[in-house]
Order: sequence, then C-alpha cells, then structure tokens
Amino acid sequence: MYHGDDAYMWEENRTKKYKGIDIIEFYQKEAIKRKNTIPKKTFYNRFLKIGDHIMISKPYEEKFEEKRYKISLYELLKNVYYEEVFGINISSKRKKEVYRNNISFENFTIGDIVLATSPGFHIQGAIRHAAIFDSGRYHGSVDDECLLTAEPNKGVIYESIRFYHENFGEAWGLYVPNTTLQQRIAVVDELAKHIGERYYWSAHKSNSKVWYCSLIPWRGYYKITGIDIDYNDGYWVLPIDIFMSEYTEVFEYSRG
Repeated sequence: MYHGDDAYMWEENRTKKYKGIDIIEFYQKEAIKRKNTIPKKTFYNRFLKIGDHIMISKPYEEKFEEKRYKISLYELLKNVYYEEVFGINISSKRKKEVYRNNISFENFTIGDIVLATSPGFHIQGAIRHAAIFDSGRYHGSVDDECLLTAEPNKGVIYESIRFYHENFGEAWGLYVPNTTLQQRIAVVDELAKHIGERYYWSAHKSNSKVWYCSLIPWRGYYKITGIDIDYNDGYWVLPIDIFMSEYTEVFEYSRG
C-alpha cells in the first residue's frame, strides 16, 4: 500500500522506477527491515561505559537520571586518561589491533545509515564512525564507494564497504522509519552536493560550511525532512546520538 508522494510516484512511473531506484525492491526491503528490527537495548552492554553509563555527547542533565545508561561525554572524561580518549598511547609499543566485521548490505536502501566502532575509548563517543548509504553507487561489490561520510584531511567523501568491513569490529545498519523513498533520495542528493567540502570535527552542528562523519546523515535528514535524529540535541551530533535517537531503528548488525 502506497500513500502520499509515494502513491503519486507509483502511478506516474510505469517502469516501476523512480530516479533509478526500483520501487518494488525498495518497499520489499523496507518490509524486511521492519520485520528484522533489533531492539537497541540489546546493545547497551556492548558500549563503552563507566559503571552502567553509556557515553553520549551532552553535559549531564537531571532529566536523564531516570535512565541509568545515559551519561555525558564531560562526565565520562573526568574518569579516564585523556591519552586513552584521544587514542594517544605515547608510552605503549603494543601492536595495533586489527578489527573486522561482515555487515551485510543486502537489505540497505537509499538513505540508510551505517554506524561502526571498535574497542577502546574514542572522543567520538561509544560509536566511532557514521555514513549514509547511496544505493545508486552500489553494484554488489564491497569495493563500491557508496557510503557518504566525512574524514579528517579528506572532507566529505564516498568510502567503500570494504573500508567498514576491515577497520571496525562492530557495525550497525539503521533506517529512519516513516520517511518516503522520495525523501530519502532527496537526502542523499542534497548531501552529495557537498563532496570535497572541509572536515572540522569540533564545529557546532549548525555550521553549514564544515562537516564530520555523523553530521552527514543528521544534516541531510534535518534539512530535507525536518526530522532531528540527534538524540539529545547537543552541541555536536555524535554517532552514538544517532543510534540512541527515537527516530532511528536498527535492522542490521555484525560483530567480528
């Protein structure tokens, strides 16, 4: 059953495609994702914590006391060495760990979000990296550069699935329910206009001239749909904030 803009697209596109996206396939995968939704609480014990508290990005507020798994980046940093948080181990000669996962992109559709992390403390929060999926650039290969994100010294770029498989021990696939195919295409089209623009991780999320990884999906959805997938409306929007958002659902997961 199609409604609103999607119903119009269906009637107008006799080829059953909209801007190159197979409409039938899109809705089949959406149905699979709804069926395969994984409760977020399943993963709370996998995140970096002090006691029972998950690291998020906004200074602690009293209203969060009722849920013990929420704590701020500020509160967490008071309890760890800064060398650990920033990934600086000057005195350590340990061999760099290799992390891998095998997250499947079979059920990803345009506009879906991939989040990835590996063990250790990260200034980005409990989850290290984020990107948005552009199905128009995916042709079934792990080497397809179809994940739109931002990286230091590179700015806004497309990365391959292989990069996520070979650099992170865990990865999640999330989607934003109740958004149409037309909206998701518009989100990706808007973000793709900014390829090559500057990376600056400490910028306020309202600064439209610079980017960091999790700012990519947040800004796209906020600008096109008005949906704010930042869990706590903080100064930054970190990958963990997108995970914790009430407007996102997990449908895929892999742990190496």
